Amino acid sequence: MSRDPFPPGRTWLRLTACFLAAGLLWGCYPSMRYLYRPVLTATGADFMAALTVASGNEVVDGNDVVLLENGIQAFPAMLGAIAGAKSSVHMEMYIFRDSEIGREFVEALAERARTGVRVRLLLDALGSTGFGDRNRRVLEDAGAYVEFFRPVRLFSLRNVHLRTHRKVLIVDGETAFTGGICIDDSWMGDADAPDRWRETQVLVRGPVVRQMQVAFARAWLEATGELLNSQPLYPFLEPVGDKRCQLMDSTPGVATNPARLSFLVAVESAQESLDVTNPYFVPDRSMKDALMAAARRGVRVRLILSGRKTDIKPVRYAGRISYHDLLEAGVEIFEYQPARLHAKTAVVDGLWATVGSTNINRRSFAWNYESNLNVFDRGFAGELVGMFERDLLVSRQVTLEDWKERPFSQKIKERFWGIFRSQF
Repeated sequence: MSRDPFPPGRTWLRLTACFLAAGLLWGCYPSMRYLYRPVLTATGADFMAALTVASGNEVVDGNDVVLLENGIQAFPAMLGAIAGAKSSVHMEMYIFRDSEIGREFVEALAERARTGVRVRLLLDALGSTGFGDRNRRVLEDAGAYVEFFRPVRLFSLRNVHLRTHRKVLIVDGETAFTGGICIDDSWMGDADAPDRWRETQVLVRGPVVRQMQVAFARAWLEATGELLNSQPLYPFLEPVGDKRCQLMDSTPGVATNPARLSFLVAVESAQESLDVTNPYFVPDRSMKDALMAAARRGVRVRLILSGRKTDIKPVRYAGRISYHDLLEAGVEIFEYQPARLHAKTAVVDGLWATVGSTNINRRSFAWNYESNLNVFDRGFAGELVGMFERDLLVSRQVTLEDWKERPFSQKIKERFWGIFRSQF
């Protein structure tokens, strides 16, 4: 097994060191302010058209989407899909570590590769430093392809901040998974321990899976130079359900990153309610202004964010510097208590929802490959609202009065890490 110079519990040290260094060079990234004409809440506005412009993908009908909560539901479903693969398995993962669940996935992928299934595994070179040489050998000896996205090399340091943060699995071009789950033991279980993750994932079937396959192929092309154009990878997909879906497939390093613009569209389109769960919350000025404007126009904006149980405390402190203005505008803020929060979801007006890998911070909105599935279905949105309400029961509300009375030591940490918030 390869040695990881940074233990799993210190991932934030590795990322902070690299990204703060990169931030010295790219700190002038522009904060874009978008104009909507007409306003998305006005009569005649078409928010789906706006989302299509933002995401780059059309809305497609005929899909089935299953909501999966935590590793206890997601891992068996993912391993089962791999075991049933007949032609191809594509996985793109930010964190894949040598661990109990990691070895289960390696063995499942290797078993399929030995039968002739084309297995392609694309791992982020920073996030998956703990993958292990043994696991790579097992897979490559079985005939699988293992590639690392943007390895850190001297001649490519200028692009060290551009990562793939997606968590995607696609089987036979027909069945797909996306969300926030990574392959490590800390995602196992049911968010039932302080050092485990509260996570949300979706299982997807139907025509929208083609969009997910294409997104993987673009990232694979960038990493390897290989264009995946074999017809069996893109089968004709019959309707299998009644849900309208759309993939938000982001492109790093551009001011109009689809992840950022898509979330702004969602916030601007809300008329009654906006329920957001997000663990790494460091909004820029445009995003904070959009959330505040929504609350002021009468939208009930509720945010579930990370509590004290988090792996990257500087990010939490940097994000909390925005609390005062948000609370004053009427935004309701809650901090999740029982475990580490990693779910990234939003529900707009109880009518449609998005689930994926995107955080509300500069990293996701400017520098990462991200993937979110937009689902335009009242029933699915209702399921996510139910999940949100259950999480509220174990979250602590932060009121404006409480915020003003917080300890001085917290204020110092927030001010200090707030200096670096543009780099998170």
